[in-house]
Amino acid sequence: MDREQARFILKSFRPCGADHGCKEFAEALRFANEDPELSQWLARERAFDTGFASALDRLSMPTSLRESILSHLAVERGDLPQPKDRIDAMFVGAMATIVPPAGLRIEIVAAMDRTEAIRIHRTRFRRRAMIPVAAAAGIALAFVFTLHTPGPEVVKVPKLPMDVVETEFIRAFESPDFTLDQKREDQRELFDHLKTRKLPCPCCLPKGLANLKGIGCRELVIDGRVGSIVCFDERENGIVHLVIFRRQDVCAELPERDAPLLTQHGKWAVARWADEERIFILIGDRTDPRRLSALF
Repeated sequence: MDREQARFILKSFRPCGADHGCKEFAEALRFANEDPELSQWLARERAFDTGFASALDRLSMPTSLRESILSHLAVERGDLPQPKDRIDAMFVGAMATIVPPAGLRIEIVAAMDRTEAIRIHRTRFRRRAMIPVAAAAGIALAFVFTLHTPGPEVVKVPKLPMDVVETEFIRAFESPDFTLDQKREDQRELFDHLKTRKLPCPCCLPKGLANLKGIGCRELVIDGRVGSIVCFDERENGIVHLVIFRRQDVCAELPERDAPLLTQHGKWAVARWADEERIFILIGDRTDPRRLSALF
């Protein structure tokens, strides 16, 4: 790989860290680390991307913008339902305000897969039941039917991408309905609460979190997968939130605790790491990722 090839690949590198697991990006990053000119160019590119993302994050988008765009497109295509009377108009308006849950599509697809698996199994069972089997060495003829009925095939539910976990935490935290299940300053009491509810719980915290006062904890459910949130009062960075999920539920290749992956998610600073059983995301509001690194 030469400098121009590496530059071409790194132009598409996402600053959120989603591309760190790609071998092409990893090779281009190693090349940039060894090439001073390319390294300086990459630093300028990242600074520009961060500034651009911050500028977009400061924009206040109307909450009804998406619905307005879709409505105008529907009018142009002529497929917007036209109410015949006042009751129809009320019904159409009510339907337009319904927002499907984020994980509805995955749940529907999984249910369809389970139904199809059961249908295939029943078809195979009926075919087996129609096949006679000769027995008793020709002295007697018996018909033996298979009675073993295996259960439906297990449907593999897709793992959660890391970006989805971060986005859903931020959405839940910024919701006006966000509350904590347990509020305690003692970390041990918060962790005991998580263990009692059989929720993911940290075993070894980064040294900068070990002595912080707790604020509270709660569960976080994303597309049927259950994780935990633990909030800490960190003097330098304000409140920081530790999101924990079981490793089997999240699709990610992450470093160990002593060398976390630092990224930026809009206005949020993020540190990611994992152990053998869990993945961890430490998130701080309006915090420089480099300040989060001081906690490790």
